[in-house]
Parts: sequence; C-alpha cells; structure tokens
Amino acid sequence: MSFSLFNTLSTELSDSLSSDVSQSHAAVILLLSRGDNPALLFTKRALHLRNHPGEVCFPGGMREPGDVDLLATALREMEEEIGLPAHEVQVLGRLPEAHTRVGTRVTPFVASFDASYPLVAAISELDSIFMVPLSLFEQGIMVREDVFEREGRSYTIPVYHYQEYEIWGFTAAVTARFLCLITKANESKLINNS
Repeated sequence: MSFSLFNTLSTELSDSLSSDVSQSHAAVILLLSRGDNPALLFTKRALHLRNHPGEVCFPGGMREPGDVDLLATALREMEEEIGLPAHEVQVLGRLPEAHTRVGTRVTPFVASFDASYPLVAAISELDSIFMVPLSLFEQGIMVREDVFEREGRSYTIPVYHYQEYEIWGFTAAVTARFLCLITKANESKLINNS
C-alpha cells in the first residue's frame, strides 16, 4: 500500500518545490513514514518556550537568511528539531501555502522517511515526537471543530485527539488538507484501476 500511496501522492502534490520566498515567511515539513501502515509525524513544543508552548506542530520554522529557499528552511528545521538529516527523506512535493491565525504565510512540504531512523527531540525546542497512523484518521480521531476568525472570515478547523495529544489550529488545518489530498489520490487511483 505504501509504495503506491507515495507514487499517487507525488502526482497530486505540487512538484514545484521552490516557492516565492518574498511571500512565505516560514515552512513546515509533513513527514510520512514508509511501510505498510504509514503514519504522520508530529512534535509537541516544549512547555518552557515563549511562543506556542506545549502545542502540537510539524517540524519547521521561520526562514533564515542562509536558507536558499523554503524547502531548505523546512529541512534545516527538521534536522535541528528531530535530528533527521535531509538525505534521509524523499521530498514528494508541497501543499498550497497556508496562513496562521496571525497571518504568517507558511509553505508545507511533504516527504517520506524510514520510521526506523532514530529520531531525537531537541530538548531546547520539543517535549516529544510522536506518530499518528493514517488509518486512525480514517477511523475517526476528530473530536470537535473549532471556528477561527481572520480578516473578517470564519474558518472551521477540525481538532484531532491521539493518546494524550491534541492536534488543533494551524497544524490541524494542514493535516486536514493533507488527508483530503490522500483521499483524492486514493479515489483517482481507484478510478484509474477500474
């Protein structure tokens, strides 16, 4: 299942890995484990941090002057936060740019990795690293929907609960967008195989 999922995903994701750095200010990377039961990797931010303490997020952060593009930002942050070097991932593409509640423009990239690689949470930034099997999202781990307002518009965003973790806000919105893409990829695969 995993091999065909990754092939189908890479056709659905934008293959333009660079994006206009004058528009986006940050990047995150959605890491999907390879294997028969793919899982999505999340991190929980350390409680001592000033911004977003204890929140669940994807590896990523703000672009720095030395980053040649936003993919470089995502890969640098990934290695800093969870100890996964860029040569250990296969970048599949990127999702459309997204915005945080405060308006920060973020480019989400998607990559696959070998879940047996020994990940190490940077204690200066993270409390934990955890993975949620895609099959659990399909079975239903959404517990509610939150409504956020930004620039006079309302947005309904799912909230997911896995073990002791609550995935909400920007991270949940990007997760939902990614899950919709997987559903679309699976549907087109079924149609093409008919």
